Amino acid sequence: MTRLLIFLASRHRVWTLDEKYPRLLAERFPEIEVVSARDKEDALRRLPEAEILYSWSLPEKHLPVARRLRWMHVPSAGVDDVLSPALVESPVRVTCSRGISSAAMADHALGMILAFSRGLAAAIREQGKERLRESFFEGCPMPSELDGRVLAILGFGSIGREIARRGRSFGMRIHALKRSPDGEEPLAERLFGPSGWDEFLSSADFLVICLPLTAATAGILDARALSLMKASAIVVNIARGGLVNEEALVQALESGRLAGAALDVFEKEPLPPDSPLRRLDNTVLTPHIGGLHPNYLDRATAIFMVNVARYLKGEALLHEVDKHAGY
Repeated sequence: MTRLLIFLASRHRVWTLDEKYPRLLAERFPEIEVVSARDKEDALRRLPEAEILYSWSLPEKHLPVARRLRWMHVPSAGVDDVLSPALVESPVRVTCSRGISSAAMADHALGMILAFSRGLAAAIREQGKERLRESFFEGCPMPSELDGRVLAILGFGSIGREIARRGRSFGMRIHALKRSPDGEEPLAERLFGPSGWDEFLSSADFLVICLPLTAATAGILDARALSLMKASAIVVNIARGGLVNEEALVQALESGRLAGAALDVFEKEPLPPDSPLRRLDNTVLTPHIGGLHPNYLDRATAIFMVNVARYLKGEALLHEVDKHAGY
């Protein structure tokens, strides 16, 4: 009998799978033995017999234990934390939950943009002062309009398109960069390919990063890239911290070479207490919550259940990862 191991337990309720789902899976697929691990030790004990794994990760050191594993599904869209070199070279198939947080991440990105354009972040920093209006006018940038501003979106998948829809509703001009800019893109005023990198960056009033983290994209926003941007530009990163050279970003922010940065992700997470990003007035920081919403695991599990049915029938799986490409 095929054994399915579920390990989605966390000290945070939002990352813990509701206990109804193992029961539902067992009822819907009686030909599968469904096992839900209580903790890491329990999961490791059960891993050698699992053919299917539904979990956030599989540490590389535990892959040799997973002797029968053939397929792993992760609840997240990003898989950079999962794709160890050993897993990439193994025959284990990997699927992800692409698209379940596109709307939430787009909302988060637009919220960060508004925090800068309307002076919300600055006002919040000043709100404890008795003369709030006077202190705001004396030390904070003038609020501005988004209408007509260029929203440059780096990575134009499902998240990028949701950001574009929201940006257009604010009257923003959408520039997008994707690996293969073939065909028409009605959501974007201009569509760039890799050869247009310099022009794309220099056009941005707000640059939103929503790329997957791969060997090809790591550190893509480096010192040179930042030097191409307008001094008035804002960088928004809702994807992965490793896409941005954080040292170069701090230098650009401190020197005034860049107006600001809104970051939901960082090179090291949680963000170290001594990070210079914490003390800058031209940053907006959130603790990797861009994709968070109440239905996160419900939507991920819905995709997984469709894939279980496909797996048993030998059909193509939804959102299968190209392990060598990294997404």
